[in-house]
Amino acid sequence: MILLQGNDLIAVYILLLKNETSLDTNQMGIKNKIEKILFERLSIEEIESIEELYKKNVDVLGKKS
Repeated sequence: MILLQGNDLIAVYILLLKNETSLDTNQMGIKNKIEKILFERLSIEEIESIEELYKKNVDVLGKKS
């Protein structure tokens, strides 16, 4: 089992999101699970700018733990 937190989780989410049209069923399920976590913990503004925040190394999930 691998435990992903903070920017590691966001990195995987961004990768899956960018390739959403080519994901298989398992990959889409993982993307949806991560998305649910992010939608529960982040504001709309943070979700909309998640890629930019990641590029700036802002750990938006870490500050909410």
